[in-house]
Amino acid sequence: MTRIPHLRIVVGASLLAVLGYLGFSIWVFGWTSDAALRGDVVGTWKSFATLAFGFWIGSSSAGKARDGDPAPVAVVNGPDSPVPVETNP
Repeated sequence: MTRIPHLRIVVGASLLAVLGYLGFSIWVFGWTSDAALRGDVVGTWKSFATLAFGFWIGSSSAGKARDGDPAPVAVVNGPDSPVPVETNP
């Protein structure tokens, strides 16, 4: 099994960054009325959610990876048999 180097540091820094942005988001929605800033904050949280979902999909797909020989590959059109292409008149 492969060990992730500095896992606690990475998780801690990520958690600190998300909590910091949560604090900033609370300030934006609690004490400002700037619509553009609020839109940026909402967009960033949507990006966080998309990233988390993509990571979940990717990590669950990675669990299905198998070790072993690769599937055999057959060359259909080698250098001596090019693909015929029709030209328009």
